Amino acid sequence: MSLFYEDVGDGPPVVLVHGWPLSCRFWEPQIGPLVEAGRRVVCYDRRGFGRSSRPWHGYDLDTFTADLTALIESLGLTGLALVGFSTGCAESLRYAAASGRVARLVLSSPVLYPDPLADELRIASARHRIPVLDDLLLRFFAIDGHSMLDEPTRQYLLRQAADASPKGTVDSLAAWGAADPGPDLARVTAPTLIVQGEGDAFVPPEDSGTRVARAIASSSLVIVPDAPHGVPLTHHERWNELILEFLAS
Repeated sequence: MSLFYEDVGDGPPVVLVHGWPLSCRFWEPQIGPLVEAGRRVVCYDRRGFGRSSRPWHGYDLDTFTADLTALIESLGLTGLALVGFSTGCAESLRYAAASGRVARLVLSSPVLYPDPLADELRIASARHRIPVLDDLLLRFFAIDGHSMLDEPTRQYLLRQAADASPKGTVDSLAAWGAADPGPDLARVTAPTLIVQGEGDAFVPPEDSGTRVARAIASSSLVIVPDAPHGVPLTHHERWNELILEFLAS
């Protein structure tokens, strides 16, 4: 099992964790500004996605977290900022709760709490994977059905998602459906920033960011107006500004 990763820049480390069903290419609008701000940036493809290995098993939260742990330890990263997006917030949260290496935690559009949608998506993905991914990547970047992302970029992301491990794509949804973030939320002590789009059609703020902010004592929540689930892409200038301000605080 090997994880593909990129390690660029110099300075305090920032580790970026993408969500389902994407890859580290999702973070293209963030890498340059973070490096220019004097940060060392590490982004990687979760197992089964992008250019990482595609084993038949291991698409559960414990294994995703073990992968993240192994990468951080192999690179000797300490005092790091850990940034998760969507389902990638799950292992980011779990690692931050258990490790003393995290100085700052960012949870963007966090998908943490179990949802019946996970089972529906899992069943649909097993039968009609590509149409499901197409529909999902419309909702990720849309408000009231209107896409906030240009179509060439959405198609670029869809190609990446379609190329991922079919088994990993389906099994990752089962991991979401079995999630229990309560213990991890209670253990987080690192300053935490939660960023979510006001019009998130995938996990509404009241069921996601607001709940997470109440559960983490050392947290702050920013709701970006007129932004969807994929706010790091659709509103990247505002998102980057928020994260850089938080990291510098």
